[in-house]
Amino acid sequence: MEFSEIVKLECCEVNFTAKNKNEVLHNIGILLKRSREFRNIEEDVIFKALKEREDMGSTGFSRGIAIPHCQLEGIDHFIIAIAICKKGINFDSLDKKKSRIFVTIVGPKGDRETHLKLLAQVSQILKEPHVIDEILQSTTKIGLYEEFLRNTNNIKTITKKGKEVLMMLTVKDESIMQDITEVFVEYGIQDSIILETQNMENLLSTTPLFMGFFNFTSEQNTLTKIILVKLTKHHINALIKGLEDVFGNLDTYSALSILVLDIFFSKGNM
Repeated sequence: MEFSEIVKLECCEVNFTAKNKNEVLHNIGILLKRSREFRNIEEDVIFKALKEREDMGSTGFSRGIAIPHCQLEGIDHFIIAIAICKKGINFDSLDKKKSRIFVTIVGPKGDRETHLKLLAQVSQILKEPHVIDEILQSTTKIGLYEEFLRNTNNIKTITKKGKEVLMMLTVKDESIMQDITEVFVEYGIQDSIILETQNMENLLSTTPLFMGFFNFTSEQNTLTKIILVKLTKHHINALIKGLEDVFGNLDTYSALSILVLDIFFSKGNM
């Protein structure tokens, strides 16, 4: 089992906040709910399971690290969420200092062996001081996600050829471009191509045979923008979730649609 399959980009957060330990656990539940794995599990159920484990003994270690964890009914796979709070939050740590890095492990009931193995591996990753410093310097979700994976033993690279996809976003309302840009910035996506295209109706309206069938006298922009972004497969669901947090369910939102294509061959920078 590779960490890239367990750590969820959508469950990474670089601006995590909470006032106290209970609020940390509650907000971790909200963070985990971003994953589709938890769509049928309530936040309070996650909070209760994490709290029960904390009541047995704090998972706040030294050097600003906390590794909350629990087992849940109703999930089939392990999920890891990563959150950082650079100011730190009181979490009953062993050295009495505030915790700044929260790596949460949630697994299915009964798989104690895998759970213990993941706890040991995460502890091993975070014991190196330079890893802590590099993680805390992350400013985007993708940056945090990739920085953690870079330091795992199971991951050589997460940008192998053949694991990349081309995401094509069709934007029918130019007024939402700023919102899309903000989501891209939040997820650390800086390289994309934007194309302007014309709708078929606009082209037909200039053809004598079809004149009179289409009315383009309104002020609405008839140009459609196409945004092309190259991603790794692990980022697809997270980016879609980020867009749906802004625009709602894209299946019922007419101004934006998404198509994802496998990349058969890629050479050079996009």
